[in-house]
Amino acid sequence: MDVFVYGTLTDPAQVARVVSEFEFRGSATLDGLHRVEGEYPTLAPCGEVSGRVLRT
Repeated sequence: MDVFVYGTLTDPAQVARVVSEFEFRGSATLDGLHRVEGEYPTLAPCGEVSGRVLRT
């Protein structure tokens, strides 16, 4: 399954802590949402956020 990840989940070491087998498929930009900083980063309407496509 391909999923869009951003923030700490773009770091292979962090992904390896939660997923046993994965492969990064490349960079991606999600249009229509932007990152909101906080204790736990979230996405909110408008803008864009950069991340990666992760295949599990």
